[in-house]
Amino acid sequence: MSFDLAQFDTFDFDQVSELEIMHPVTGQPLGLVVGVRSYRSETVKRVQRRLGNAAILANKKNPKRAGTVEEVEEKTNEIVAAAVAYWNMKNDGKDVPATPESVMAIISQPKFFFIAEQIDTRADEDARFMTPSQKS
Repeated sequence: MSFDLAQFDTFDFDQVSELEIMHPVTGQPLGLVVGVRSYRSETVKRVQRRLGNAAILANKKNPKRAGTVEEVEEKTNEIVAAAVAYWNMKNDGKDVPATPESVMAIISQPKFFFIAEQIDTRADEDARFMTPSQKS
């Protein structure tokens, strides 16, 4: 028996997986649908690399400076926001665009923790980004 690398050609980390956000207590669908990119997608990787490179540069300039919890939270939210391709979010009847800034503004609010958590979980599920024939 041999190991064939071609069996993993079925991963497409740049595809979008549709997620319906569930109520954090009841588990019922809320009607919010989010298109989620994999954390392994190039779109998300670019953000991760930019943040990582900035941290390395900042550490070179001032090796004694320690980051804050708030900075870590902000960087985490920025990565989660990069995973959002689209959503049908509204605020007071008006569309909320799925821009990184808008997504971060929502998921940074403690009362919307469940949205960020569900997006994070989906973006980390590699099996969601395989072609259907290879999932079984």
